[in-house]
Amino acid sequence: MVCKVEEKINEEGNLDKKDLELIYEIVRRQLKFMIKYNILMIPKNFSILFRIFCNIIENNRNVSERDILAMYKADLNDLEMGRLDEKLLEFESRKDITDKLELIAEEMDEKIFQILEVMNLHQENIAKHENIIKENEDSKFLTILEHLKMLKQQNDSLMSKLEEYHKEIIRLNTELKVVKQEATLDFLTSLVNRRSFDRALNDLIKDFNEKKIPFTLILLDLDNFKQINDKFGHPAGDLVLKEVSNLLRTYLRANTIIGRLGGEEFGIILPNVTLENGKNVAERIRNVIENHEIKYDGKVIRISASLGVTQVKEGDTIDTLYRRVDEALYQAKRDGKNKVVVAE
Repeated sequence: MVCKVEEKINEEGNLDKKDLELIYEIVRRQLKFMIKYNILMIPKNFSILFRIFCNIIENNRNVSERDILAMYKADLNDLEMGRLDEKLLEFESRKDITDKLELIAEEMDEKIFQILEVMNLHQENIAKHENIIKENEDSKFLTILEHLKMLKQQNDSLMSKLEEYHKEIIRLNTELKVVKQEATLDFLTSLVNRRSFDRALNDLIKDFNEKKIPFTLILLDLDNFKQINDKFGHPAGDLVLKEVSNLLRTYLRANTIIGRLGGEEFGIILPNVTLENGKNVAERIRNVIENHEIKYDGKVIRISASLGVTQVKEGDTIDTLYRRVDEALYQAKRDGKNKVVVAE
């Protein structure tokens, strides 16, 4: 599928005003489409949809959203749809694509601002020439004056349109920042999501391998959470998850990485903390949760949590760390729950 402006970007050619306007419209429409259809924001998806929307707009085609989805899925099939997890890992190892989109939006904003400045100066020059010509009653000059008035009107119209683009680009940049934030946070608790947590964990493993900086990983699972949902309803369960998230934020250091890994399971990374101190932190968290009362609909909900704790070791990968801390967590559950178990 041909996209002329993409070819121009790849060749690092100079983008003119029309190119920037086209890029803005492509990005605006594709972002709206991706958000509407909950399409994962990874580079391959951006690339496919950018090319699709580019082709549609450049050729002034009238294409339904169903047809766009069909084109998108056809490209995914060619790229082996079942390997999206690998594409996601590729995405994690590259700079966030929204950073590039933000830079494009900022460049567009800067270009339009420069054009507006030049046009303002141009308008001032037209006004000066108008005043000079008005002083001369020669019919030839009066004809020029009419042309100048027409040019001024056209410039006014173009400036108005550019100012609208300027406002839209500012809004787009804001939306991009929101999209980027939402892609890294859990919607309910505002903790980092599993993807961001795993990325941080991989970074810390790398630091340990290169600089020998230790860290401790804690896995926390709320006990009997299904019973809370069954007894009080899902809104109560959501409240419990939010309350636990707030407790973790309150009682843990600012540099601690806290994530909701799914359901009622939370992950905690303690940078530069050894196993013994990590165990103490886990015991403190367990105690705080056990003694916390959650009030819902005139009732008091009491909760507890089981925790597994381990420290990074030589040769660890994210899989070996999770395997070790999972086993410790399951042991805490088997031992009666509301316990901390350490995996050496």
